[in-house]
Amino acid sequence: MALISCDMRFGRTDEQKRKLAAGLIRVVSEATGETRNDIFFVIREGRGINFVEHGEHLPDYVDGGAGDKELLSRLK
Repeated sequence: MALISCDMRFGRTDEQKRKLAAGLIRVVSEATGETRNDIFFVIREGRGINFVEHGEHLPDYVDGGAGDKELLSRLK
């Protein structure tokens, strides 16, 4: 069984999380040959302060970032 673990900041809608999960499960299934039923997906959410990039704590998530739209479109 494949396990996908995703850590992200609070703020995304349930619909965004469903699309993310569906897209990642699909590409992992295609890459590994695992069936959808053999892939377990977990999302853990936290405040921006809990994420550090390039030595800087991230701000809280704000919906509508271009990077999120681009990512979701690539996973379709």
